[in-house]
Amino acid sequence: MISYCHSNVGQQRSENEDASRCASLDDGRELVVVADGMGGHPKGAEASATAVERLFETVTSETPEDDGPEAVLERGFRAAHDAVTDLAAGERKTPGTTLVAALVADDTATIANVGDSRAYYVDDALRQVTTDQSQVQELVEAGEITPEEATNHPMSHVLSQAVGTADDLDVDLYTQSLSEGWLLLCTDGLTDPVPEDTIEATCLDAASLESAGTALIREANDRGGPDNVTVGLCRTETA
Repeated sequence: MISYCHSNVGQQRSENEDASRCASLDDGRELVVVADGMGGHPKGAEASATAVERLFETVTSETPEDDGPEAVLERGFRAAHDAVTDLAAGERKTPGTTLVAALVADDTATIANVGDSRAYYVDDALRQVTTDQSQVQELVEAGEITPEEATNHPMSHVLSQAVGTADDLDVDLYTQSLSEGWLLLCTDGLTDPVPEDTIEATCLDAASLESAGTALIREANDRGGPDNVTVGLCRTETA
């Protein structure tokens, strides 16, 4: 299993409020995590970093003989949620963060998501695995706007929930085979400025995960780098 994470402050922000981490665990599993601290809320950078670290701590304290990967990730997300909630002491607004993670064993990725950071699957094309937890996504699903209208909608960055702010955290879970391809996790600092067809072409042209990650961040910054941009990538040795 191979993974790679990289984060960049972008061209228009003074602070990077994204966080990421990827690592091979002692039992052979791979864990890749990406988070985007909420702008306009206090402690955005601390919220994303806290969520990533607490998720890692929780997942690595489990063993494969414990609950399945879905339960392990959900427990990790709830621990991250509690840790970020604790940051709110003394703050007028509650800190929050998106959080997307992939726990990979053999050639199967179990993916968990809260917020609008995304997971994509890349083989001969790019396919979005996760569904954004955002108010515009709810409008799309209700048939009130089209996906194309959602892109520039005034509520496009309003989350329906986030780690640290939700009263009752709803973790979305997905399973994706990686036998023929690889996984891309990213914040909206990538997907807002860079069209999906460009993300797809960049991934397919890359010789390695590292070169893909570097090229994707360069694409975002070449388009003005309006936000922090973070990517996490993972594939099997044979994919």
